[in-house]
Amino acid sequence: MSAGYVYILINSSMNGLIKIGRTLRDSRSRARELYTTGVPTSFEVAFEVFSERHEELELAIHARLADFRINSSREFFRYPLNDAIKILQQLHSPGSQPDLTYSAESIFHRLKEKYPGCLRSEISDVRIVQTNERVWLEITEEEERAGYLKDQTIKRADLAFISDDIYDKPMFKKDDNVSENARKFVEEFDSYSIACTTSLFNDETFYRVREEHHSKQGDKSREN
Repeated sequence: MSAGYVYILINSSMNGLIKIGRTLRDSRSRARELYTTGVPTSFEVAFEVFSERHEELELAIHARLADFRINSSREFFRYPLNDAIKILQQLHSPGSQPDLTYSAESIFHRLKEKYPGCLRSEISDVRIVQTNERVWLEITEEEERAGYLKDQTIKRADLAFISDDIYDKPMFKKDDNVSENARKFVEEFDSYSIACTTSLFNDETFYRVREEHHSKQGDKSREN
């Protein structure tokens, strides 16, 4: 059986609704296909898993959420996004080839809300991507050319080099689920650490965050 994706899509024009489906191609390509003239805003991939059991996995989560399905012939559910992600994680198992599976959760909107106007304008998505061996920060950038072309660059950075401040152990653990690592990045990883270890911030924010950090360090030195 070919491996494929099971995805959870959201759309800002469909408040409270999520779409859960599967595809053999990239989930974001599927999301773009669903953006038609009848839908005012585009779909976004909030969460996905890549698995050799994608058909079975889709059937299982559809069955679990059957009471919340809007229409039996459509894949839309009125169900909390975070709870749907938890259920999909519970149902997902590595299968016979764990190296071929991964989970990914978008943190793009959470970062934009926490750092308004601070992310580089060319960034179109930010995700935590996780296998049984690695935790990556994935940044997707888009650039328009010639008025009708759109180039996309996806870069993944291994987060294994980042340690916590207390025990000098990895902050983003492969044994934690991807949602926990996504939460840590948004809620616990401070702005100075983001500036030093990623390319998320625009130049203005990068220099401001660095200056604020150095100023605080200087104040502490004078106090001592």
